[in-house]
Amino acid sequence: MSNNGQNNGLGMIFAFFTGFMAGAVISLLYAPSSGKETRQKIRDKSVEAKDRTVELAQQTSESARRNAQNLMEQGKENVQGIVDSSKERLQEAGEQVKGAVETGRKVSADVRTKIAGSIPGVGGADESDTEAAEEA
Repeated sequence: MSNNGQNNGLGMIFAFFTGFMAGAVISLLYAPSSGKETRQKIRDKSVEAKDRTVELAQQTSESARRNAQNLMEQGKENVQGIVDSSKERLQEAGEQVKGAVETGRKVSADVRTKIAGSIPGVGGADESDTEAAEEA
């Protein structure tokens, strides 16, 4: 299985504190002190280790929250940039289409005029057609 780094930090934290606790317990068991003192030292070290673990977990959680927030902000900025760019391109394409339609109308009117002019007897009716095409 691939490890993307999310569980790696928690595993290291767990291993560190497990080793810490084992070392603390072993050192206390071999230290020359009474059983009552040793048990109290074990309790104190356990509380200390728990407090450190909670603090480290809170720091890690806060760091993860900040990173996630930064990623979301970057994502929003990227999406907004894409939207703005797309709007500009769409507007440019619309203007190009309008220009092409206008050019097509002019060419169509010119072709009708030429065709009507080449057919004898249609010249009179052609003028009204040309005016109608230009109005459109």
